[in-house]
Amino acid sequence: MTTEEQFPEFSNSPDGITSPRIRRLLDYWYSKRHGNALPRRDDIDPGEIRDLLPNLVLVDIEQPFRIRYRLVGTRVADFNRIDFTGRYLDELRWDGQGRYTRAYQLASTAREPVFGFDSWPLARDHTGRSEIVLLPLSADGKRVDRCIGLEDFLFPEHQLLKQDYLETERDTGRNS
Repeated sequence: MTTEEQFPEFSNSPDGITSPRIRRLLDYWYSKRHGNALPRRDDIDPGEIRDLLPNLVLVDIEQPFRIRYRLVGTRVADFNRIDFTGRYLDELRWDGQGRYTRAYQLASTAREPVFGFDSWPLARDHTGRSEIVLLPLSADGKRVDRCIGLEDFLFPEHQLLKQDYLETERDTGRNS
């Protein structure tokens, strides 16, 4: 079963989100809004959210609609086994590429936070799970031209032993 078959689409509802990291980034994002205007990239100070940096991604939303990963946090790169900084989403050929494209489109058009979940098998009957938030940013306060996102991995580090992950990736083809 692919990621797209396992999980519902991303949505504007935070139902089921339990991650304290996501809550912290969401509160921070709301604190940077300018009335009804969206936060700008320049409003985001990495020093104020230093503890979240390993789990963050920053994307450019280009027109015609295309997602380019401007920055990928070290923990996200480690769990995905690839640093996709500078790459386009459509180049990565992930199982969930369509879900993520639609999620960024939703964040861009709704101009609101978007929430989702992901899961994949690990070796020895463990399951990798993550909770995700995508938060729109705007250079002019109106048109969404970037998103800041956070992926919080919800399983103990010891379950992701390098050998386990390598075996599972080879067996399942997981690369996102």
